[in-house]
Amino acid sequence: MKAQIYDQITTLTDIRVDFGSRIIPKGTLGTVVECYQQPEGYAVDLAIPDERLVGNFEYENVTLNPEQFAVLSQNTETVDIGIW
Repeated sequence: MKAQIYDQITTLTDIRVDFGSRIIPKGTLGTVVECYQQPEGYAVDLAIPDERLVGNFEYENVTLNPEQFAVLSQNTETVDIGIW
């Protein structure tokens, strides 16, 4: 797999949101929050700059294919979420 949960990424192409007609521009930064194996895919929270908002960002969760992003930094921490 190309990425792991909590890896920091940047988009390599413009991204159409999963629900709606919005286009998120190439170069947007985000964090991997979920990984899928078959087919390989990643749920990513993208931080979209917006100076009108408190904190200056709007966030969008999208599903990306491996070709749509590059990993900037890889998570080196192992997280044990347990089983309920």
